Amino acid sequence: MKPTIPGRLHAQGLDAPRFDSARDVVRHLGCVQSQLHDMALWSVARRTRDLTLADLQAAFARGEFWRTHVLRPTWHFVDPDDLHWLLALTGPRVERLIRSTNRTIGLTDDVVARGVTVLLEALADGRAHPRADLAAALAASGLDITGQAVAHVVMQAEVDALVVNGPMRGKQHTYRLLGPRSVPGRDDLLAEVARRYARGHGPFRDHDLAWWTSLTLTESRRAIELAELAPLDVDGVAHWRLDEPVEADVPAAWLLSNFDEYVSYAREPDDYAMFAGTVHDVMRGSGLLMVRGRLAGTWTRTVAARTVRIDVTSSTHVTKSTLRAIEQEAAAFGRFVDREPELVIGA
Repeated sequence: MKPTIPGRLHAQGLDAPRFDSARDVVRHLGCVQSQLHDMALWSVARRTRDLTLADLQAAFARGEFWRTHVLRPTWHFVDPDDLHWLLALTGPRVERLIRSTNRTIGLTDDVVARGVTVLLEALADGRAHPRADLAAALAASGLDITGQAVAHVVMQAEVDALVVNGPMRGKQHTYRLLGPRSVPGRDDLLAEVARRYARGHGPFRDHDLAWWTSLTLTESRRAIELAELAPLDVDGVAHWRLDEPVEADVPAAWLLSNFDEYVSYAREPDDYAMFAGTVHDVMRGSGLLMVRGRLAGTWTRTVAARTVRIDVTSSTHVTKSTLRAIEQEAAAFGRFVDREPELVIGA
């Protein structure tokens, strides 16, 4: 077992759930990756004391935490008090990444700027609107853009800290206007993001922080210096930590969502030593089976009216202790979705 695993488990709140609310989890982790909304809610619930999917959906509808594009060009949950300062730090870099894709789909800066103006006008009524409404407003303004181009115009408004996801409307996400806030200077922001990442993720490498934030490696190293983090040598590789190392209990097994923050650091082959695949395999929609802190397989769920079938595929032999832990995890997920769990384990 890598010496960083116990510290990461504790920092992530996975050794023993200790948070009472979704907002506490999101703020502690800094952000929670959330392409798949309900499974990202499972990531949050996994760190709380028995909060259910219904509990978290209600908290999201109340605006206790938000969903937007704030780090890499992908969805994240974020605490409302953290969004503006995080975007002030990461937004310019994320915008560069968005523009690169814009060029490949023929979306010019001028069209994006005009589109953002249209979006703000469409949302000026103070209500939350689904993306279909915004696409209709763009079309009515004479902008001939559809599909991914619409998504990128909306994303630009998010990165500019102008709009954010509002409450769900059925299965559709909505958008609403976001008011301005003042933020500290850049050095203060760099120091804060390094401290937040260390607090919520445990010992990390400089390039882990760079990947998580979309900052350059030079900026990541500057952030570590400004945060005055403590060094930790792990097999000759420099890691950085906020607090003294913690000896946490490592669960025999647990079921995480596919984009869980626990594996956000895992960018190198050795990080997947127990998994018969690559990072690309992991990020294709299946949940992650963790055994003794390492990735050891995948799982999927099929939700019916009264039951939830949980299919687990393991790349290693499932021992009795691992099986008991998986059964406990399946029971926890059943409580989360308010369904009777049906566990199926394959190889």
